[in-house]
Amino acid sequence: MELKIQCAGYEIAADWYEGADPNKILIVLPGYSSSKARQKIHAEAMVQATGTSALVVDFSGHGNSPFELRDTRPAQHFLELIYVFDWLKQKYPEATISVSGSSYGGFMAVQLTKYREFANLVLRAPAIYKPDAFYDLWSMRIDNEEVYNARMREYRQDTEALSKHPLLGRAAAFKGRVLVVVHGDDEIVLRPVTDAYTKAFNADSIIAEGFSHVVDVAVRDPAKLQDYQDRIAAWLNQAQTELS
Repeated sequence: MELKIQCAGYEIAADWYEGADPNKILIVLPGYSSSKARQKIHAEAMVQATGTSALVVDFSGHGNSPFELRDTRPAQHFLELIYVFDWLKQKYPEATISVSGSSYGGFMAVQLTKYREFANLVLRAPAIYKPDAFYDLWSMRIDNEEVYNARMREYRQDTEALSKHPLLGRAAAFKGRVLVVVHGDDEIVLRPVTDAYTKAFNADSIIAEGFSHVVDVAVRDPAKLQDYQDRIAAWLNQAQTELS
């Protein structure tokens, strides 16, 4: 079911998947330039395997939400996530909320750990960006894609710079459980990044061998994709059970 969630003077689109357990909700956040439609397989797998309901979001400039991507910025998307989270808490005050973020969605989910309390965090090939890029319009990337990507790749291999990122510096304060899903052949989110997230959160980790960055493009073997979803669902089930 598609929903519209009110933000600061506009609405963003989201899909709601009803689960068997009314007390569990999973917020699913897509990657940069992706959409809620491309998270359908992941959301449905989590709903079926864990009983959670799932809310999948299109940030502005993505999917069915308003604006052009080039005219948005991470800070705006994060504010939208705050609106989404608070809308859920008001509507389902007793529910246990978890968050699953893919790539850029993982980066957004980690931002949320400072400002809102929730139970579990699943980071699937989570991206990271230089701290000052949080306020940059995405047109800065779109208009200079090759240069931007080269600089980002260099940054994502700099273990010292990553260790000083303020996002990771405050990770230890998060009280929930964290899973980092590493894609073994990831060409965009490099191992120093996932290692930095795992260390900062003292997180559990899963290595998805043979997976490049984009799951729905890279994986054509249904059995392999099912195993990927099953391993994440098993972790989420265990984490949610321990909270009961």
